[in-house]
Amino acid sequence: MKKSLIALAVLAVSGMASAQSTVTLYGLLDTYVGSVKSKGGVPGTLTQTVVNSGGIQTSRFGFKGSEDLGGGLKANFVLEAGFNMDTGAIPNNGPTNTTLFSRNSWVGLSGGFGEVKIGKMWTAYDDLVGSGISAFNANVFAPSSRVFSSANNYNDRPGNAISYATPDFGGITAAATYSFGENKTAAASAGRVAAFNVAYAGGPVFVGLAYQTEKANGAATTAKFTQLNGSFDLGVAKLLAAYGNVKNVGGVPKTTEYQIGADFPVGGAFTISGGYARSKDEVAGGNVTRKGFGIAGLYALSKRTNVYVGFNDTKSTDVAVGKDRILAAGVRHTF
Repeated sequence: MKKSLIALAVLAVSGMASAQSTVTLYGLLDTYVGSVKSKGGVPGTLTQTVVNSGGIQTSRFGFKGSEDLGGGLKANFVLEAGFNMDTGAIPNNGPTNTTLFSRNSWVGLSGGFGEVKIGKMWTAYDDLVGSGISAFNANVFAPSSRVFSSANNYNDRPGNAISYATPDFGGITAAATYSFGENKTAAASAGRVAAFNVAYAGGPVFVGLAYQTEKANGAATTAKFTQLNGSFDLGVAKLLAAYGNVKNVGGVPKTTEYQIGADFPVGGAFTISGGYARSKDEVAGGNVTRKGFGIAGLYALSKRTNVYVGFNDTKSTDVAVGKDRILAAGVRHTF
């Protein structure tokens, strides 16, 4: 009798263990050495040699897991933190700088219906905006990085959010995100953010449209971001294009922006990517234009480790901004 009870207990524990979520620790480490030259604005002409984090992508680590609930239904979660490789510090997330999982912290369900997430996650707009950007959409090399008004001015992961992504319908996918404005009394509090995207990927063709609105409590106007991206893979090269329209951001009623570029694979391990970007702020005091060129080369030492080198040159008709130029080389490793 005792042996039977012990056997049943072992089977029960074994069954419970097999139903537990599988948890994976993952991360990305990216750091570079570069020469940065700025001319114009404050403090005028400045040349620096720097060691910085995130030449291609932001460094991060996280935990992700999934549990099979049966019938095609799964429970999923992600907890992801960003940090600076050059100092080990958490990036500045506000006055207190105490947000650990500042990149992602969500839990959700997926199945034949698609996927639902609740918490803090990338918006449906952000999921798509990098798809047509050359120079690997790199933080410092992409031609749009310091040219597009949308590059640094939209809320990419607002928190207090819910998102839904559809299944793939013959290459067509769509997604939507909504972040609730939870403090309706403070004018400076985080407001409502709504976003959606729709995309088609089939054979060599990719086309995607993304849209996002941001309404801060007490704000007189709603910021609006629209971007249309596309790519066409010719085999010997992959053509990339992006067009954006931004409204009511930074006191500018309207900004139009575009980028063209291409990826060129050279052998099995090396790829060169470059392009040109331009934007125009339409303001009453006179239009402000920005233009930039970016190029980068990425060499795969293995499936997880890459070395890269790149160059970016950006100019603005706004004398307070002037010119920026960066030449850098770095290492990216994933685990």
